[in-house]
Amino acid sequence: MDEPQLLTFQGEPTLDSREVAKMIGKRHAHLMRDIRCYINDMEENPKLDSRQFFIESNYESSQGKLLPCYLLTKMGCEFVANKMTGKKGTLFTAQYVSLFNEYQEEHKAIEAHMTSDEIAVRNRELNFKEQWLKEMEAQNANKRAELLLKIAGHTHGDLYQQLMNEATDQLMFPVYQDKVFTAGDIANQLGVSPYTIGIWGQRLGLKAPKGMTNRYGYWKGNRYYYNQLAVQNFYEHQAAIIDDEL
Repeated sequence: MDEPQLLTFQGEPTLDSREVAKMIGKRHAHLMRDIRCYINDMEENPKLDSRQFFIESNYESSQGKLLPCYLLTKMGCEFVANKMTGKKGTLFTAQYVSLFNEYQEEHKAIEAHMTSDEIAVRNRELNFKEQWLKEMEAQNANKRAELLLKIAGHTHGDLYQQLMNEATDQLMFPVYQDKVFTAGDIANQLGVSPYTIGIWGQRLGLKAPKGMTNRYGYWKGNRYYYNQLAVQNFYEHQAAIIDDEL
């Protein structure tokens, strides 16, 4: 059997709920049901933030469908373990504690051999990934809301109201789909000059000719605005861009 693997979310280790379901010998659908109940209970207490335990996510099935799952933090795993008794609970606790401890030790060892500049670059990259994940989460939630609204349009009565309520709960604001960035914005993220970003924008084919628009952004007056797809390209060439600045 494949060993469970930790996933990194916003710089922190997490376990996919599908992995957790295998580890505790429970169907994923049943674990998802339990987690939703836990979240509903937590939401009754304003001092509790369910995202410190369970982070909504999704995965692509073998049929190409986007299906829901959760990412469990160490606290989330502790929460699930506390609901279990007997041998299964003991084995799950031993497994997840070992996984999270190994992760921490590995990253401490890696960081011990990194220069301050390398750590700064990594932290900027993590900040960008955190923003990107939040935007993807909002877009996926809004897509689900749009689907629910379409279905609701073909129903009536109690079912209509139920679907409308679910759609409203899914919506996340603001929607980042049209968010754009100037060369200065990107330069600040990468720790280089706006001039270098301008040069690399042209070098990577991200900057449309003067006054034109392309899939990576558009001109408004004398300023060019890059979209999220362009920013992703800049980050893929981050090391070379920083070297070029030096």
